[in-house]
Amino acid sequence: MMNEVQKQGPNVNFFYGPGSYHDPATGSISRQVREQRYPVINSGQGFFSFVHVDDAAVVTLAALEADPGVYNVVDNDPSEMSMWLPAFARFLGAPAPQEITEAEALRTAGSDSVYYATRLRGASNGRAKQKLGFAPRRLEWLSKTDAALGAHLS
Repeated sequence: MMNEVQKQGPNVNFFYGPGSYHDPATGSISRQVREQRYPVINSGQGFFSFVHVDDAAVVTLAALEADPGVYNVVDNDPSEMSMWLPAFARFLGAPAPQEITEAEALRTAGSDSVYYATRLRGASNGRAKQKLGFAPRRLEWLSKTDAALGAHLS
């Protein structure tokens, strides 16, 4: 007789914050963005779902006491690459990301990069919010970009 695992943990997409790939000071993706080595591929229509490392830690602890199941631990607003990547570059004080074709990306970055940049779909955090009380913060670099745009529009 096989034992079935009943507990599922959080399903996390892309971390940001201290110690992550998107850490403004030390993150490898941050470094690539500064060096203009992280381009927007094609139209950048892939939707990325991010979560701050602190939010992920809090909800992971809550999941230990929750009903079995899958909980998507992501922010409330999945963002297209064409939106989040230029905003992230501005947040870092870096030049705007380059734009490359899918063919060029296949040659230089591979099929996974093309998939993420052009076909990835964001995740819904509804179950984590309902069952775990998950309340993710807004993606930091989009919040700051929104505030700057609002100040310019006033």
